Amino acid sequence: MKKKAKKSKPKKKTKAKKTARAKAPRPQKAKKPSPKAKAKKKAGAKKPKMSVIPPLNSTLLGRVEDYYAHISVIALTLQKPVRVGDRLQVLGHTTNLEQAVDSMQINHQAVTEAGPKDAVGIKVNGRVRRGDYVFTLQG
Repeated sequence: MKKKAKKSKPKKKTKAKKTARAKAPRPQKAKKPSPKAKAKKKAGAKKPKMSVIPPLNSTLLGRVEDYYAHISVIALTLQKPVRVGDRLQVLGHTTNLEQAVDSMQINHQAVTEAGPKDAVGIKVNGRVRRGDYVFTLQG
C-alpha cells in the first residue's frame, strides 16, 4: 500500500504591524499667483530699457516691427514725423546701419512724409532684425 503524500498548504504571510510614528511635516509649495495677479503685474510693468546707446543729436523713430529680407524693407510705427531724404540710423544687438530714406510707403502707396503713429515701410540697404531701434539723425 502506498501512502499518498499530503500536499502542504502555503503558509499565510503575516503583515508586520505598523508602529505609530510621528510623520514629518511636508514642506509647503509656493502658491502660484492667480491670473488676476498676473494681469496686475503686467499692467504695472514698465517698458524694457533700451538695449542700445542712442546716437548723439538723434531722436527715436520707433522699433522695427518686421523685416522683409527678400525686398529689404522694414515695417515700423513712427513716434515722430519723418520725410524722404532724412538720415536714419538703425541700431540693434548686431545691427548698425546708417542711410538716407530713399523710399517710404504707407499701405503700399509711396509717400514723401509720414507723421507719428503712421505704420510705414522703409527700404533699407542692409540686414535689419525685428526689435532693432530706428533713429533719425539731425545735422
